[in-house]
Amino acid sequence: MQEVKSLDETTSDVVPVTIAIGDKGNLTFQVARSGDRGACFCLGVRKSGSTMLHKIVHFLARHNGVNAVDVPGTFFKNGFNVSDWVNADLSEVVRPNNVYLGFRSFPVNFTNYEIFRGGQKIFMFRDPRDALVSQYFSDAYSHSLPSAKTETGAKASEEFLKKRADALATDIDAYVLKHARNFQNTLLAFKDVLEDPTCLTLRYEDYIFQKKRLIHKILKHFDWSLPPGKVEALLGQIDAVPNAEDKTKFVRRVIPGDHRNKLQPETIRRLNNQMRDAMALYDYY
Repeated sequence: MQEVKSLDETTSDVVPVTIAIGDKGNLTFQVARSGDRGACFCLGVRKSGSTMLHKIVHFLARHNGVNAVDVPGTFFKNGFNVSDWVNADLSEVVRPNNVYLGFRSFPVNFTNYEIFRGGQKIFMFRDPRDALVSQYFSDAYSHSLPSAKTETGAKASEEFLKKRADALATDIDAYVLKHARNFQNTLLAFKDVLEDPTCLTLRYEDYIFQKKRLIHKILKHFDWSLPPGKVEALLGQIDAVPNAEDKTKFVRRVIPGDHRNKLQPETIRRLNNQMRDAMALYDYY
């Protein structure tokens, strides 16, 4: 294991890198440009523990002097959508000595970069039926909105509000059936990652109640360390298990199998059929 660095010690030579997003404007990222580490990547399917995973990796990176770059989050906060970042030329942003996180869709454009293909990765996924239930409550009640300070952001915020209205006007069974194909496509896009020897695959159900074990698995995979006592500090930030369900909260219900309590048996049967390829690939039959 490498020498542990202090919380305030970061990878040297972190500089702003500004890129153009077509004709929509520019974005600036803080990117480490020197050091002796490779790049690493944190991937997670949406509504599958991805926010928890990215918080863990960001915390661990800071304590190991590794610069963290949230590409999708930076796009989102500035009013851009997923198609903007998956089609962007990020070759100046994707460099050694950084950890890249925030991904909830497969970063297709990153496959153009050897540094991604050969870099250490972690990937978390979840039973897609539970994830779809979680997505319904997120769209309807709790998902944060992009900043409306710019014209691009205002347009994106308006689109999110429309999506919220659509979810609220739809019962949960109809919603999950409507979005099942799209969610399957998201999962299938990660197929090569599942078979990548550089990738640590993390099944949500195995770790949602064993977060300390999850932290140590990530530390080992990225060859990072953590000062004594900091594991407990991190657990204090991310080990949230609600006593009661609140549909308006971001952490609403973390118990695996929630789809059986929320969906009609016929809906589950249809989901199993619509998502059979993903269910088989991820072994959720």
